[in-house]
Amino acid sequence: ASALADAKARFRALLLAKLQQSDLVSNEDTGLYSKTAPAALGAVNGFCSHSWQDDGAAKFKQLLAWGEEAKRDEGIDSPLLWLDKACIKQDQSPEEKQADINALPVFLSGCRSLIVLAGPTYASRLWCVVELFVFLRMGGEKERIRVLELGGVDVRVALNRFDANDAKCFLKEDEERLLAIIESGFGDVVPFNACVRT
Repeated sequence: ASALADAKARFRALLLAKLQQSDLVSNEDTGLYSKTAPAALGAVNGFCSHSWQDDGAAKFKQLLAWGEEAKRDEGIDSPLLWLDKACIKQDQSPEEKQADINALPVFLSGCRSLIVLAGPTYASRLWCVVELFVFLRMGGEKERIRVLELGGVDVRVALNRFDANDAKCFLKEDEERLLAIIESGFGDVVPFNACVRT
């Protein structure tokens, strides 16, 4: 109960209209956190799952297209988006940042859809695959996943070849932590690989 309450208090969202193409070029802090606001679970239109290794301009173009569709379908001015570097404060203490990472399952379940920006490196990034997996395990239906391809690779083929042992994270400690969580939950990466491929 306390973990859920803490996650709900940390849950934030960014109006897509406040996102600039330059914000998606790299994972460096561009001041997006100050443009976010607290959000209610279930009120956020999409959780953005993407690789920082993929092309920022292509990701921005796809997000704008998704946003236009969301505005039309839901009758809103600008959709709310959960984006990692916007909704997790970048200059906080390691303990605070870890609390946000621990709340990731709640953040995922608090969004109405999972927006997968599927570029050439998406299936090789451990965080991306874990987000996809957690969304489904938290009760998200496959129909609520929007795969927006950036070109360069067929993400379905890439995910069918996924191996957690070959996947990477920007930070080595994140990679080690995620692999430890996977192994504690599955006993080994082999059954996790099978789940991802399915």
